[in-house]
This record gives sequence, C-alpha cells and structure tokens, in this order.
Amino acid sequence: MLPNRLPLLMTDSRKSTVNARRIFMTRGCGLFAVCLTAPVWNLLAGCGSGPDYGPAGPLTVKVAELPLNHRVRLEHDGRAVEVVRTESGVTALSLLCTHQGCNVAWMEDDQIYLCPCHEGKFDAEGHPFYGPPRESLRRLTVTLTPTEAIIGG
Repeated sequence: MLPNRLPLLMTDSRKSTVNARRIFMTRGCGLFAVCLTAPVWNLLAGCGSGPDYGPAGPLTVKVAELPLNHRVRLEHDGRAVEVVRTESGVTALSLLCTHQGCNVAWMEDDQIYLCPCHEGKFDAEGHPFYGPPRESLRRLTVTLTPTEAIIGG
C-alpha cells in the first residue's frame, strides 16, 4: 500500500520568501566572487612601466657633490632619482616602481629597494625579485662633462 502523500502547498507568502532568499543568495555569491577577483584584476591592470619614469627634463648635478661609492637620492620635478658615482663613472636609476609608480626606498640593512605600496622588492641592481613588479627599475642616461653629470633629457 502506498503512503498517503499530500502535495505540498505553498502559499504566496512562502513563495515570495523563497524567491527573496534565492535572489539574496545569488546576488550575495556574485558580490563575493567580484570581491575575490578584484585584487587580481587590480594587480594585472596595474602592471606596466607607465608613460615615463625618468626626470621630465635633464637633471644636472656637480660631480664634486656626489660622494664616491654612495647612493644619492635626488628629486627632480617630483620624481625620485638615485645617482651613484664610482671610480668607473656615474650611474642613475629612476626610483619609481615599475608596477604603479610609487617611490621605492633603498633598505641599507637588506641591500634591496622596497616599494611601500605593494611590497615589491628589487635587488641592488634594480631587478625585481618579489611582489607585483615585473620590470626592472629604469636606468637613466648619464652624460659626463668635466665638472657635471647630466641625467636624462
């Protein structure tokens, strides 16, 4: 003998509750998925060298003002530049992170450049080894005269 099964009757108020719950869960899960993927899209969209990370125009520094074998941080038109004079010449490096253009800082104890925005790390030569940056810090051209170093331009 078959058990007596009565069809489950849903009232209009129960149907609207079920539909409201279904809509809430669908939209909630969608919002959750967007929140999970937003950092990935931000990371991918932000990667790139940007338009120009060097000084807007040439930066002139007297060679006598550059101590031998020391990193000298300079600001030119709001852009950070590091200049190093060695026995073999003068080199210059843009200190704008190649990820999104934040100013990196030289960490003497660790011998690395650190970007405070997304914790990107570059070695002493400016090559990325940790975090979102994929490109090296930009080397700038240096033209030496007998008394001055002309950077960029």
